[in-house]
Order: sequence, then structure tokens, then C-alpha cells
Amino acid sequence: MRILVASMVELGVDEAYYFTYAVQPDWNHFDHPPLVGIFMRLFTLNLHWVNDVSVRLPAIVGAAANTWLIALCGKMIRGDRAGLIAAILYNTSLYTGIIAGLFILPDSVQVVFWLVALYTMLKLLKNPEPAFQGRQFLWLGLFIGLAVMSKVHGVFLWLGFGGYIIFHQRNLLKNPFLYLSGILTLLIVSPIVLWNFDNQFISWQFHSARVEANNGIDLRSFLLTKLGQIAYNNPVNVLIVALGLITLFKWSNFSISSTAKVLLWCSLPIILATSLVSLLRPTLPHWSGPGFVGLTLISTAYLDFKMPSEVDFKFPSGLLRAAGVLMAIVVLTGPLLINYYPGTLGKQSGLETGSGDFTLDMYGWKALLPVFEKIRADDIRLGRMSPDAPLLTHKWFPGGHLYYYLAYPLHMRLVGVGDVYDLHKFSWLNALNGTGAQGTDAYFIVPSNYFTDPRGLYAPDFQKIEGSRRIVQKRSGRVARYWYVYRLKNARNQLGGI
Repeated sequence: MRILVASMVELGVDEAYYFTYAVQPDWNHFDHPPLVGIFMRLFTLNLHWVNDVSVRLPAIVGAAANTWLIALCGKMIRGDRAGLIAAILYNTSLYTGIIAGLFILPDSVQVVFWLVALYTMLKLLKNPEPAFQGRQFLWLGLFIGLAVMSKVHGVFLWLGFGGYIIFHQRNLLKNPFLYLSGILTLLIVSPIVLWNFDNQFISWQFHSARVEANNGIDLRSFLLTKLGQIAYNNPVNVLIVALGLITLFKWSNFSISSTAKVLLWCSLPIILATSLVSLLRPTLPHWSGPGFVGLTLISTAYLDFKMPSEVDFKFPSGLLRAAGVLMAIVVLTGPLLINYYPGTLGKQSGLETGSGDFTLDMYGWKALLPVFEKIRADDIRLGRMSPDAPLLTHKWFPGGHLYYYLAYPLHMRLVGVGDVYDLHKFSWLNALNGTGAQGTDAYFIVPSNYFTDPRGLYAPDFQKIEGSRRIVQKRSGRVARYWYVYRLKNARNQLGGI
């Protein structure tokens, strides 16, 4: 099902951008650590098999692995049926089932290592034998390190497990493998620090700016984050989580009390931290997504606890079915909305036609390729542009789409020209693609839903900027947006750089 959906919708803004991580691997990148790019490179056979499905395969295969892993966790907690319930809940969450389970994002890789780290913690706590625990500690250090190398939020795993040990099981502090495990994690994540040391700690500066307070308490941001968390994790699943937590604290004889403690420690800190930041400035709901994985296992125990094998209680089993129905609706209606909605959900006319329509991020980019390819071929044939004229971008979006769907298949250079905080990875990609020399001509393409006039950006950098073509894109017979193609002539200075 995921492969089918992946073949039906084009890459989103973030997905297309993260493809640059695969094209130019590094120890770290402007926004995130490197593992998502490395896994994309592996699954595309070192970029010899690049398409929307192959690029997303790390997420799709990861979701399959995680279905198995969370079933093992559920089985460890309450038996086989709990494992099955856990697998269902995992796949009915929009975050784990689609956002990290279909789309290719840093979360797609991180959730795999996050879940296998939780599984390792549960195994470690189930068996007190010192040699066994020593081995599990080393595995845990490895998996948490890889989770951090996917996305720095992985540090919350050590924060959570460390909190559990200090407050509930201090005897583990005597185990030397605990400290070796921490050292192993530090060694694995050290490239992040070394890269930032060489790049003026720019990732630190970028992310610290994302969590700084704007102007006091922002209740609107907090409310939107809460609603986003509920939507991303499936409202029915969130209700099950709430019921599970109530049950956990209501019955003192609840059978997973010790296991629940470590799951809560590894879940609540990242959710609370995201909620706190959202009080100060806008945040993205998926930041807290991994925290709900542990809560899903508590939900699993609740459902299994309320549904003994000899009685089929309608309420808890109905919740499970409702979660599946909601997920099925999203899976079925999403591709239909993206591919067949007549026209646009956004602005209906003018230079910014389509602005505000999120569906256009995953629709119509493949159709631009043959049209622009013909424009470019005609320009080269008539001597208007040289064959090595690059494509310019001033921002990481729609720069990612322009690179993945145009520049990369056309073997055309894409040069980032602008502020590094707008370009992100494209500033470093200039080292691979090459900058533009003085006197260079270049193309600039902008979709109407993200319209920016190149004259306002590059007038001082070129002697002449001329419009080449307005390309109309329709969806189900109605105009969805336009693409504007410009020729930028005779650069006054060198273009690009870091």
C-alpha cells in the first residue's frame, strides 16, 4: 500500500530538499545529521535508480521493520495479542504510518532507531543477568547514537533512560557498561560537533533561533501545536493513549507498571519540551512524534487489558476499528485530493495563483520537465542561452523541487545565490555543482504559489533580466498554478558560494 501511494504522489517540499543530502553526503548538514541522505543513497543503489518510490524506500522499509519491532515490544509487555494491537496502532498513526512511514524525512530513519532503542531498553530491564545487560547497554549506545545521527532529538532517549535509572533503578549506575554505552553514543555523534566546529556552529545557530521566544507567551501557537499533535497521531489513537494513562495510574496492580515507567520517561520529555517551545513561538507538530511511540505501547497494554480473550468488549475494540477507518480515509482521499482536485485550494488568480495550496507541493512537478527541456533546447539552438547556463535558486523551497525534478535529470547545474539561512544545504551544494563565473547567463524558475520576482532579488547581479515563458499548469481541467521562467543575462560578479 505504501509503495502504491508513493508512486501516486510526487515528493513534498522537505522530501525533495533532503534528496540533496544523498547527492552530497557529509558528516552533518545545515539542518540535520546525515543518516537520511545515506539511507537514500543506499536504497537508490548509489543514485543509479532514482525515482519517487526508490527515494522513499528507507521510510517504507523502515515502517515494515517498525511494525515488527513494535509487535515484539507489545508481545514482551503483555503477549501475542498485545503485539498485534501495537502493530495496528503503529500503522494507524498518521505520524508513524505516513509522515515517517511513507515520506522520506529524517524522522523516517530516526523512528527505526528510536523504536529499536526502546526494544533494547525493555529487554535490558526484563533480564537482570549482568552479562546480558552489559551487551544490551552496548547495543543501546549504538542505537541511540544512530537515532541522534538521524535527528538530534534522539538525545531525549538518553535523557529519558537516564531519568528512569536515577529515579527508579539506581543499581544500574554500578554497571560499567552503562558508561561505555554513553561513550559509544558520543563517539557516534561526534561528527555532528566536528562539522559544526568547521562551519561556525551554524546548525546550532539555526536551531537555537527556531526555539527562541518571539514576543512572550503565544497561546495560539500552543493550541495549534496541540491540535497538530492530535491530528498527526490520529485523534482516536490519542484518545486511546489518554485512556491508557488514566488506567495506568488508576489501577495500582496494572501489570506493566515498571515497564510503563521507562516508556513514560522516554516519551513525555520530548512531548513536554515541544509543548513548552510552542508557548514561546510556532513549532511543528511532528517534532514530538517519536514521544508518542512509547505511549502507543502503553495504549496497547490498555486495549489488551480491557479486552480479555473470553469477552469482546465493544468499546475498546471499536476504538481500534475507528483508528483504522480514519487512517484508511486519509490514505484513500489524500492521493485523490492531490491529483484530481479541480484547480487549486489556494489563491485563484494573479501572479500568486495557487498560493496557500499545500497539495501543489506534491503535484505537477514532473510535468514541468518536458516543457522546460524544450524551452532550454530552443534557447540553446537559437543562441539565446549557453548549454552550461545554470539554474538559480534563492531558497531551499522550491529549490529542492527544482533540483530533483529539473536540474538533476537534465544534468544541469543548480546554483544557490542568496542568504545561507534561506538556501540551507544549497550553499554547500555549490561546492559540488560549481558556482557561476562573471558573465554567466542563468535561468530562474518560480512557481506562482511561491512567487518571487527575480528583479527584486538579482537586479544588481545581472545586466538584464527578461521573462521567457509563463507555463500554465492545470488540474482536472482548471488552472492550478503557473511557472514563470526568466533568463538572467551577463552576471556582473561570481554567483554562489558558501
